[in-house]
Amino acid sequence: MIIYNFAYTLIFPLIFFRSIYKSIVFGEKLSRNLEKISLTKIPKKSDKIILVHAVSVGEVMASRKFIEEIKSKFSDHQILITCSTQTGSQTIKNFFGNSVLHQYLPFDHKIFLGRFISYWQPEITFILETEIWPNLIDALSKKKKKVFLVNGRMSEKSYKRYKTFLPLLGKVFSKIDFVTCQGTQDKERFLKLGVDEKKINWDYSFKFDSLTISKPKLQSGLIKNNEYKIIICASTHDPEEEILIEAFKYFKNQKVILVIAPRHPERINKITKNLKKINQDYSLFSKNNFNLNFSKKINLIDEIGHLESLFSIADIAFIGGTLIPHGGQNFLEAVRYFLPISSGKSTFNFEEISNDLIRSNILKIGNSSEEIRIIWKNQLDIDFSEIKKTSEEYLKTRIGSSKRTLDSLPL
Repeated sequence: MIIYNFAYTLIFPLIFFRSIYKSIVFGEKLSRNLEKISLTKIPKKSDKIILVHAVSVGEVMASRKFIEEIKSKFSDHQILITCSTQTGSQTIKNFFGNSVLHQYLPFDHKIFLGRFISYWQPEITFILETEIWPNLIDALSKKKKKVFLVNGRMSEKSYKRYKTFLPLLGKVFSKIDFVTCQGTQDKERFLKLGVDEKKINWDYSFKFDSLTISKPKLQSGLIKNNEYKIIICASTHDPEEEILIEAFKYFKNQKVILVIAPRHPERINKITKNLKKINQDYSLFSKNNFNLNFSKKINLIDEIGHLESLFSIADIAFIGGTLIPHGGQNFLEAVRYFLPISSGKSTFNFEEISNDLIRSNILKIGNSSEEIRIIWKNQLDIDFSEIKKTSEEYLKTRIGSSKRTLDSLPL
């Protein structure tokens, strides 16, 4: 840990100034950066604290059912949810309101985390997915506070990175009290990194349980025009939009519209500039009273919070982060609405889920505009009742991991 802490101290000024820069760019209060160096204190409502760390939006959404289970089992405890991103913070506020405490988790520096743990004194800590913070885990272990990695995920790419730096991380994986992971391949990788084989098991992803939380009502005025088919491209990254727009050219004379919802809506300006260059008309969701404009072939979703409603009226879906080496975004919201799905080949963030969906004939992989065009053409013509039946059966067999995980942990 000595070399790790020395290196972290050296690069910390860059990390901190990057955080300040992002706050300025995205309009967040600069004072929130003080949370990341543990210089602000949120009033406690109880001395019995359970810490849940969910790094960003995806982890927060996946944790909803798990946190409900924690509340039920530990009704006399106060839950503190931490994250690392502005969008994650907003999602926590939207979902949980005042029912939990919330702040950013400090940077993984010994001094900042020391102050943080000294103040909060969490009795139990749950870390979601792949957030391995060496100093956090080390400090909790030394204080003999229980720390669990739940809904764990370890892609081949992450495994190779951790394996490279493992000698610098102070046997961090062996300090975790128990790991529950999302699949057998994740389990094998965690074991190779040092997790005790008696302290690990696997279950299905928490993301399946998040689907059991009541479906959102349709956005007011969000109505499907039955004369048109809708292709929703969800959580896209640069430069995926260019590939998808190229694939969509085949449908320019058909009653089909393309809806693009970028993962980061602040990229809308760049996307619109590219559309103007090719003389392609488009409609902005916010400028059309948060409704789809069926007179325009391309609709751009320029605000977050509408994706589930859009899935509910779409005919087929493309999942972004897969045409670049990002590893993909969440497939399951599209499955929830029984949609035929397409994606690129980079799906390592959802390795077992994507493989299951391919075997079930729900997901088709294409890695070029031509391949995606062919997939879309075929999917728009298939028997949707068969996809619905397959999707329902797939989801039904995988729910319940949140409760099973909590019940299985040595609390």
